[in-house]
Amino acid sequence: MGTSIKLILFLAVSVLYFFNLGTNQVWQPNEAFYADGAKNMLKTGDFLTPVFNGEIRLNKPPVTYWIVAMGFFLFGLNEWALRIFHALMGIGTALMVYHMAKISLGERSSVVSFLAMSLSFLFVANSRYASPEVPLTFFITLSLYLWFLSYKKHITWAFCGSVLASSLAVLTKGPVGFLLPASVIFLYLILTDRRELFKLKYYLGTFAVVLLSGWWYLYQFRENKEIFLEVFLKENIKRVYAMEGDPFYFYLLDINFSFLPYSFLVFPATLWALKSKRKELLFFAIWFLWPLFVFSLVKMKLPLYIMPSYPAMAVLVGVFLSSVENKALKVTSWILSVLLLTAVPILAFLFVLEVTLLILILILGLIFVKYVHWSLKPSVGALALYFYFAGALLPAVEGFRPYKDIGEAIKKADPQGKLRTYEVGAFHYNLPFYADRPIKVIKDISNLKDPALVLTKESPADCETIGSWQVYKGSESKFFKFLRDIKRNRNFHTFTLCVLNP
Repeated sequence: MGTSIKLILFLAVSVLYFFNLGTNQVWQPNEAFYADGAKNMLKTGDFLTPVFNGEIRLNKPPVTYWIVAMGFFLFGLNEWALRIFHALMGIGTALMVYHMAKISLGERSSVVSFLAMSLSFLFVANSRYASPEVPLTFFITLSLYLWFLSYKKHITWAFCGSVLASSLAVLTKGPVGFLLPASVIFLYLILTDRRELFKLKYYLGTFAVVLLSGWWYLYQFRENKEIFLEVFLKENIKRVYAMEGDPFYFYLLDINFSFLPYSFLVFPATLWALKSKRKELLFFAIWFLWPLFVFSLVKMKLPLYIMPSYPAMAVLVGVFLSSVENKALKVTSWILSVLLLTAVPILAFLFVLEVTLLILILILGLIFVKYVHWSLKPSVGALALYFYFAGALLPAVEGFRPYKDIGEAIKKADPQGKLRTYEVGAFHYNLPFYADRPIKVIKDISNLKDPALVLTKESPADCETIGSWQVYKGSESKFFKFLRDIKRNRNFHTFTLCVLNP
């Protein structure tokens, strides 16, 4: 593979991760938790107990809040700063995948592995979005990557780094941050090198993880016992058996969409790896299959749950494509790349048409699809689609998201924050961040306590109007539904901000 092609692809991926990164206002609901929580940490100096909309929120440990707060501290309170470290961790995860593939399986496989990881649909989306998923994947990947180095090359500091990374994963999203990498390593050693498990370092490492991450849980148990226990049981125990259920095969189907553009190769690559009986490939196969099996047993299933297995899936795909070459694979790669390129104008004509950007992307896409190696063609199609998404669709939807304007109007009407602020009949999660104050949610105007600022569809008679906006009432997380609703002008309602008995 030519060095110039490789550098161009690496550069294109890097540009994609930061292209228009700060264009969109805080997404709701999930991103709003971390934006407002991190902002409150910087205001109060309390970095141990996350607070969202004036209330303690212990649904997730503090590391994601710390990451966002660091961005705010360095670059100011803006959307670019909110997401910058998530984008960097996304690129960092893909680079670790590249290096893991390279040191064990060769240069050619490492480039495809990097692209399969960095361009997987769900991972790209979450690397441009402040939530715990990409930090968790980064820390779990770092933990397994460093353990892999320590095991292959007998590097003591790498094992210590693996323990620290696992501890940070626990402080990102709970016990899964240790249990997932530890179980992958345990199963791999049981099958390949049982003597290794008798080494004292593994038990000292486990104890170190408990100390390095358990302090925060102990602190919250002591300071906020009832809230902590309720949330901890719900987030880590009840999801296993007591939440809304999905079929066992949920992830077998979901991977085909979430891991595009190389999803069609994940299972053939895994079967091929198992048949090859190569120890390095067995490690990655376990890293993929074990979490897939465990999370398939969990009653509540979300595509994000198996994202920490994406690095292993990417390595398996990269090795498979660099080792197996047949007409069926070549034809499939061509077809997929053409379908992805075709999706760009379809997306443009259905939702937002930016002619100049569309023509530029299609011309470059067609040139690269023609000249790159067949194994890279799906990557070119994916890059074309994602660049149009980030360059046309994401900026276009901002015209239908007036949250910053509403927040500024609230702050202008009550600069000192002395009035209670209400939203009636709905709650837009990013308003506490933009209004710089808690927003009390009520169902009925009769429950208002004046004087107050009120955002409502039905203004009381004695309420002095400040402004009105068309505001979306659905979930922006369902992005394609959001786009359809914009196109059809559906699910938008007029909300009026007024001052009640000033």
